[in-house]
Amino acid sequence: MAWGLLVLAGIEEVIATIAMKYMDGTRKKWPIVVMVVGFIFSFFCLSMAMQRIPAGVAYAIWTGVGSIGITLAGLFWFKEKFGYKQFLSLAFILIGVIGLGLTS
Repeated sequence: MAWGLLVLAGIEEVIATIAMKYMDGTRKKWPIVVMVVGFIFSFFCLSMAMQRIPAGVAYAIWTGVGSIGITLAGLFWFKEKFGYKQFLSLAFILIGVIGLGLTS
């Protein structure tokens, strides 16, 4: 249950951050609503996951899932370009997230 909430918190973080990309100052209201609701739900799920998972591990995994998710969204959704050094850096984050998950 806690690990599922942690993954859900990471996914909500990604959704909220994608909504930030669509904000044009404060002119577009729906991205602001999606962002606020997404971050509130993300922090709620993270706090619930921290009840069972050590805080440092939960936070590291949450940020890792968010970093990797936003990067993938940037690649496939926003067509951003990445170099091999950036992919290598993301691979280290992914290895760290998997390692923390397996050793906790």
